[in-house]
Amino acid sequence: MSILNIIQVSDTHLSRGWGYFQDNWEAFIDAMQVERPDFIFVTGDMCFNGAKNEDDLDYARGQLERLPAPWRAIPGNHDIGDTSPDLRLKGPITTARRTRYLRRFGSDFWVEDLGGWRFIGLNAQLMESGLAAEKSQMTHLGDALARADGRAIALLIHKPLYLQDVGETGRTLSSIWPKSRKQLLSLCKQYRVKLVASGHRHCYRSTRHAGTQLIWAPPTSFINSLVPSKGTRLTRRVGYIHYRFQGRTFNHELVEPPRFINHDLRNWMSANGSTTKLPPLLKGAPL
Repeated sequence: MSILNIIQVSDTHLSRGWGYFQDNWEAFIDAMQVERPDFIFVTGDMCFNGAKNEDDLDYARGQLERLPAPWRAIPGNHDIGDTSPDLRLKGPITTARRTRYLRRFGSDFWVEDLGGWRFIGLNAQLMESGLAAEKSQMTHLGDALARADGRAIALLIHKPLYLQDVGETGRTLSSIWPKSRKQLLSLCKQYRVKLVASGHRHCYRSTRHAGTQLIWAPPTSFINSLVPSKGTRLTRRVGYIHYRFQGRTFNHELVEPPRFINHDLRNWMSANGSTTKLPPLLKGAPL
């Protein structure tokens, strides 16, 4: 039985004018030239600040075109805006911001069938956004699950389903909100979803809920050791995930290329609250 080699890369935060993390992206491109995976999934935040700077969208799209394998992307909050009211970045998702993203990257929710697996990409920021596309996405998800035709199922979504506990209450922009989480977990149980792969948290973590493995992909861009883990076992290092799917099973590993630099922005985040407030830094300029 053949092995399907899949890469998940996340939170690259690329920009022509704010090129702080281009070095790790170059190392990632070189690693893909060696690994030659069957497919690459990009789980959001391709851009440094694409929700407000359209050139970041253009630049990130151009960088993804350099990948030596087929790929598909889902948006993160830095690409399309976050679920309203987005008090931190003050750039909530709107129809206009979503349209700008769609023009560069195509659909923000989709299905990709590879081998015996169905991979379903979702736009986390649409959930409970109130936009018309929110309902369309859920209809799409229901149809994709119901018509999987016996394939094993994996969901890809920028934000994790929860942070510490499935029963968390309250709305945080760090994870899926409770109403949508309950809906997604119910579908995972009904259709025996095997994997939910996310990014957003800038760290690596692998846990299980019922029969579903939940994997947080690390960033290629930066870490923030300021954020407490609250007892959760996680790894704060830059990297990417290499999956090997065989039949209806899979395994994965955290890959940390030797040339990756662990940019820790705790000092900046503590003082300024967001990477988007960093001053411009042209790609290729000395750090």
